[in-house]
Amino acid sequence: MNPLLILTVGTGTAGKQSDVSVGLARTILLTKPRLFWLVPSASKLSIPVADLIRDYVKDKFTFQPYADGQDYNSISDPDDIHCCRRVFTEVIRKAKACLRPGEKLIVNPTGGTKQMSAAATIAALDEDIEEVNFTVGKRENGVVVTGSEVIAPFSTRQFFLDRDRQIAGELFNAGTFLAAERVLKTYGDQSMIECQKALCLHEWQRLNFAKAATHAAKFSQTIKDHLTHLQKADPCGPELLGELLAGADELVRWGDTEEAMARYYRGVEQAAKVRLFSQFGVRPPYTTNGFSGLPARAQSIVCQLPTSGTQKEIFLGSQMSWEILKACADPMAEAYLRDTFLMGLVRQRNETIYGHGGEAIAASVLQSIEPILRRLFRAHMPEVLPWWTCEKRPHALV
Repeated sequence: MNPLLILTVGTGTAGKQSDVSVGLARTILLTKPRLFWLVPSASKLSIPVADLIRDYVKDKFTFQPYADGQDYNSISDPDDIHCCRRVFTEVIRKAKACLRPGEKLIVNPTGGTKQMSAAATIAALDEDIEEVNFTVGKRENGVVVTGSEVIAPFSTRQFFLDRDRQIAGELFNAGTFLAAERVLKTYGDQSMIECQKALCLHEWQRLNFAKAATHAAKFSQTIKDHLTHLQKADPCGPELLGELLAGADELVRWGDTEEAMARYYRGVEQAAKVRLFSQFGVRPPYTTNGFSGLPARAQSIVCQLPTSGTQKEIFLGSQMSWEILKACADPMAEAYLRDTFLMGLVRQRNETIYGHGGEAIAASVLQSIEPILRRLFRAHMPEVLPWWTCEKRPHALV
């Protein structure tokens, strides 16, 4: 399928064995465009060259005027790169509107001043033009000898990929994994690893370990094995609790303070439930019978909780979980309930959209919670700490 072509046009300066107008006409013959546009400067020397080029090829290829009654969108100041860039952008957009399905637009910035060539290339990159061509050949005295012209194509795809990798990397580092994947997915196999890594981290942060493992399999067996282990881990074990808290740490790093607070709050609640299982063998689904082996004081608290269903299932929230543990003389519960400062910080979650309000959480609050919680776990539940880490997560996209 023949492309569309935009060609820059200079003043026609020639050497002993070169004629720029003929050389640029040969560029059109070599490119074989369905339609072509010429962009000269407004110089009285440049526009006649454009006319010559157009006349050389008029019987073979279709010249496209810029507008009705206006052959060229000429450049008023060919030494002003900003002026050149603006004109080329306008012509490129006109040409893009003429593209048919499957066609491509080529910009050839060989002719004209250096500013015109640079501006045409920049405009092509700005407008996501996939190919920029240069007319080259045997040179004498710095100019291409007429009749030796060949086309040197430059695919902009690698340029765009490098640019988009940088953008996606910044998104990845900010925790916006899906956005990073969407930036790169159009590049297919060239960005497959990065896309799989971004999707893996997206699912990992959601604690969707099975899906995360399928993505990890494309780039790291070690990470896949780790995620598979987490997928099979006991919900009342230390692994998933550690991952929940690690996800909160990441959210703090990304600046998502309200969601980070929600995860720390959920981590505190889950810690009590992990403790109930590890110390007393009580695990979900919670029923009145499930607490029968606990001390009488703990059972009296359980009896006050509302139940539902024929199995008399109990909804067990964070505060009641810790109160039941304290009634069992559990030292971790006693330490947590004694730390009114920590409890006050954690309860700020209730004032956010993740609780019952709409308050924002200051980053300083989260920075206070994390070390206090770590001290609590270090003293009473150290088995969680090896899992409370982000070290196994990739922290760079490339």
